[in-house]
Amino acid sequence: MATKDRPAPAPVDESLVITRVFDAPRSLVWKAWTEPERLVYKHGGDEDVEPVNFRVAVMFAEHAGKTRLTMQMLFPSANARDHVVKTYGAVEGMNQTLRRLEEHLANA
Repeated sequence: MATKDRPAPAPVDESLVITRVFDAPRSLVWKAWTEPERLVYKHGGDEDVEPVNFRVAVMFAEHAGKTRLTMQMLFPSANARDHVVKTYGAVEGMNQTLRRLEEHLANA
């Protein structure tokens, strides 16, 4: 249903960006992305793990019945971004999130 995960060039050093195209209309992808029961989960890690603050922007663009979802994580610094990538596997986590969304859409 989706194309291969493609890390996109980061527009700023403090960010991670991934884009994926889903074979579904934007309204369906948006609904699946915002369903409350799909939003509540805890990221991995022990209770004593230092929290990392970052912002996430998600854009949904529809073209010919498909939806291009672009997710950007913006960190306070490039060092903070690198720490999350190396320590917590942020890139794989982004890919896993989009694969779970793909699976959900396939069953919608």
